[in-house]
Amino acid sequence: MVKSKAVNKTRKPRVLHVIARMNVGGTAVYLANLVTGLTDLGVENLLAIGNVPIGEVEDGVVAKLPIARIGSMSRSLNFANDRAAKRELDAIIKSFKPDLIHSHTFKAGLLVRFGKKSVPIVHTFHGHHLYDPEFGTVKRSVLNVIEKRLAAKADAIVTIGENVKKELLAVGIGKPSQYVSIAPGIDDLKLSSKAKVLKSLSLEKEKRPIVMWLGRFTQVKRPDRVVALAKKSPDLFFVMAGGGEMVDAIRRSAPSNLKVVGWQKKEDMWAIADIALCTSDSEGMPLSLIEAQLAGIPVVSTNVGSVNEIVVDGVTGKLGKSDSELIAGFKWVIAAE
Repeated sequence: MVKSKAVNKTRKPRVLHVIARMNVGGTAVYLANLVTGLTDLGVENLLAIGNVPIGEVEDGVVAKLPIARIGSMSRSLNFANDRAAKRELDAIIKSFKPDLIHSHTFKAGLLVRFGKKSVPIVHTFHGHHLYDPEFGTVKRSVLNVIEKRLAAKADAIVTIGENVKKELLAVGIGKPSQYVSIAPGIDDLKLSSKAKVLKSLSLEKEKRPIVMWLGRFTQVKRPDRVVALAKKSPDLFFVMAGGGEMVDAIRRSAPSNLKVVGWQKKEDMWAIADIALCTSDSEGMPLSLIEAQLAGIPVVSTNVGSVNEIVVDGVTGKLGKSDSELIAGFKWVIAAE
């Protein structure tokens, strides 16, 4: 652990936040709220970010934050690009002279903790790779080894939820004394007009309960499972909002009771939803499910990550593993209304 150098009393304390991308989603909201909150407390912040990949959208909140763009940084591993990104990051650190560096997700955590350490480092897991279907057994084992070594260079490790912390510790990543779990804060949503949103989506004549899935169309989020659930639930209508590399495939396979609507405002989507659906194989603590419950919408979700810390099974929603359990969850919600 590196002892923090004395903070220059003639200026505000400085925190450099680093993340590979600020795509639309819970992590961007979490980080934006963190930067804003620290600024209100008198901390000078700088957010070093890469670019979002094709098929994803950068969160509009980025325009309101103090940023430094790392052009070579992306989520995927690429030796040449990662070396260039490391040089860009080092230049930002040299110029900004932070008193603390806060990295978010794997790639940023790798670049920040690789090499000589000069200031205290906090790393945040917004989820983890342990159950991500994108990684096979061999790749997952390699990532475990890397994360174990990187954990030794973190002065503190933050997880979004207790379950995520327990799962990481179970495979030997970090020590219990390093960890702190911090749930995301969130503001109440001002929902849009339900009638206007339904009309804008040409759904004003739809009478079936609407099941809302909101997120990235990537393998770990399992949008394909929504298609399967819709085919088995003709008495429900499914709306999928978001984008990503699987969106075209989902559109092609969608049954008549499923509509893919692209990126939409969450205030619009929760305004028309009767059920919030999460089908992920791996999660941290999904902000979308917190937002849905604040809007009074029951949740049906896979029981992964820290979902069961925010959804009370049998009270505010139903949790399950298999498609049949999720379908039973739909029936439970409908019967309870």
